[in-house]
Amino acid sequence: MGDYAVDDVELTVDLYERLVETVLARYPTKSFGYLASPNGEMRRATDFLLFEDNVRNDDAWRHEFVSRGRYFVDHDDAGFVATPEESLRVHRHLLQSGLTEIAVFHTHRRHPGNFSDIDYDLHISRFKALWHLIISLRNPRFPQVRAFAVSPSGVGEMGVRVR
Repeated sequence: MGDYAVDDVELTVDLYERLVETVLARYPTKSFGYLASPNGEMRRATDFLLFEDNVRNDDAWRHEFVSRGRYFVDHDDAGFVATPEESLRVHRHLLQSGLTEIAVFHTHRRHPGNFSDIDYDLHISRFKALWHLIISLRNPRFPQVRAFAVSPSGVGEMGVRVR
């Protein structure tokens, strides 16, 4: 796989339930953020931090998305970018709470939770070791959760265990 082996990841039952309830309560608004662990254990998430503001359609970012094709033109809620202020707020919270971000997550609502080219490009431009969780809300009554290992050498699906 590259930087690390593709393996299962683990979410606590509490985290899984809170995360799914939170993104469903915000639906159809795109949800995105970090999964975190108190000791930086890369495969076991215990908490999440959610971003509120999405500047994907601001002048600085819109072209990055619409240049990817008609899908991103037709669906202006496809994609996400946090504001610098929120990024700072979230990182301060991580430090103050003794948490380490171990994964990024976001929701999809029109298609299954597939890891796309733009997911890869934007992920790899910012993160070198974090995994990626996609929560598909194509049918909000039956959310699908998929995890992906991402490295400069490629992407591999990981199993998701809820314990």
